Amino acid sequence: MIIWTSSISVLLFRYIFKDYSADLRFIILGSLYPLLFDSISYNFGISNKAQFLGHSLLFNVSLFFLIMIITKRGSKVRRNSLLFSIGSFLYLVLSFTWSNQSVFLYPFFENEQNPIVFSSQIEIVLNLIGTLYLIIKLKTIENLKLFVKNGKLL
Repeated sequence: MIIWTSSISVLLFRYIFKDYSADLRFIILGSLYPLLFDSISYNFGISNKAQFLGHSLLFNVSLFFLIMIITKRGSKVRRNSLLFSIGSFLYLVLSFTWSNQSVFLYPFFENEQNPIVFSSQIEIVLNLIGTLYLIIKLKTIENLKLFVKNGKLL
């Protein structure tokens, strides 16, 4: 569900915040962050779960507060870091992480089973929706080059 979470994160950000000057690459990186963080920690033996700390609400809120404390108000670094943080929150919502309390509210609940499991057909449909959104927004190669260069969609 990588395409679904990344592209719909961009859609939701643009719809909710109406900030068309934002560098959307940081939204996409943020939406990939929980997945990448947990994959790396799992593959290096730090964790024995594929979904662990990166999918935790407490971890993502802590990351957000750390960004707010460390970065300078009004700086480009702060703006892009906050976009990254917003992307990670949107990932948690769009990947339905909130449905598994033992992951989403870690370390508060640890032994709860995941009540929602999606079939592969639903995941395919969600990824097709995300791909369709990207195709609509990136109509031409020039738009794709512009997005890769500065993170903006027309």
